Amino acid sequence: MRALIVGIGQCGTKIADLFALVDFEAIAVNTSKGDLEYLKHVPSERRVLIGEGLTNGKGVNANPILGREAMKRDLPVVMRKIGSIIGYEDVDVFFLTFGFGGGTGAGGTPVLAQALKEEYPEALVVAIGALPLREEGIRPTINAAITIDKLSRVADSIIAIDNNKLKEGNDDITRAYERINYTVVERIASLLALVDVPGEQTLDASDLKFVLKAFGSFATVGYAKAEAGKVKNLSRLIMRSFESEGLYLDANIESALYGLVAIHGPPEVLKASEIFEALDYLTGKIRGKQIFRGFYPDPREREVEVVTLLSGIYESSSIEEIIITAKQYARSFMEVKEEAETRKKELLSGLPDFDDVYPAGMEENYPGSIEGIIKRLRRREDE
Repeated sequence: MRALIVGIGQCGTKIADLFALVDFEAIAVNTSKGDLEYLKHVPSERRVLIGEGLTNGKGVNANPILGREAMKRDLPVVMRKIGSIIGYEDVDVFFLTFGFGGGTGAGGTPVLAQALKEEYPEALVVAIGALPLREEGIRPTINAAITIDKLSRVADSIIAIDNNKLKEGNDDITRAYERINYTVVERIASLLALVDVPGEQTLDASDLKFVLKAFGSFATVGYAKAEAGKVKNLSRLIMRSFESEGLYLDANIESALYGLVAIHGPPEVLKASEIFEALDYLTGKIRGKQIFRGFYPDPREREVEVVTLLSGIYESSSIEEIIITAKQYARSFMEVKEEAETRKKELLSGLPDFDDVYPAGMEENYPGSIEGIIKRLRRREDE
């Protein structure tokens, strides 16, 4: 299965850079020249600066309107770069990584998603976006809500990562962001690494594409891993991958339409009864009742790894909080704006114009006016 990672904006290009570290094809697109130069693993020829005429390469300062305009202006450049990487081979899925609350990512990602859908109709376009922290304020929340709306109309699935999970643990802020970015890459990379790989039951590219083609709804990737010798109950480990502790989005998994579970580990640990106990539980729990599965016994492994993908999710407290907050702010802002306009009209109504206040001909008596100068000159001539 062939996937191309396209990072957009500061957050997105950092995630794409980590994908490049583990040998995925990746491209970085940004309005900030400095942020592009900061990357370590995406080759320089795969870094695209957009909107330089708008921003002088200094970013858009979380303004999605500028981010959208930058992507529109330089979309042909971005598409040519993507085309040169793809060449004549097919691509199965584009993963667009970005931050929902920023400017370049929030504004530019829907534009690029639409263009990719039109240029590569057989490929999936999956958005992987980081939701803003509550403490970041109202502007990133509004950016996120509007971007969710736009992407839901064009992307096949939206994998949302809730950055509020950063607050779980004692890491400093830099390491907290790095941890969540690494986690995103680890989960997606682990899943893609098992697609089309021979196993007792194999997941192929068509299985993954079917699960991800979910009508612009949300998806989430769960993950659980443990040393093989410490796994006392494999069923419990599998369930942990799709419970709250294993997910990076607060979502009601019962609302999911589709699921996919890949289990990788030493043969002696992959006990059929425990695997099917967990899968039966998950099948009964989700609304769509469709679970794709892959089992990969490997005697060389010393750990058991479980990756779970749930898609077609329409109920998420993380998403709902953002949408409701943005709507409430928009309503209150419009009310305040309308009230201010009304007060201005009331205050200024009844004021006369200059012509009403100053009698006609007064300009001739003003010493500095043209009429006044002409009048004085004529008076001197007469004298």
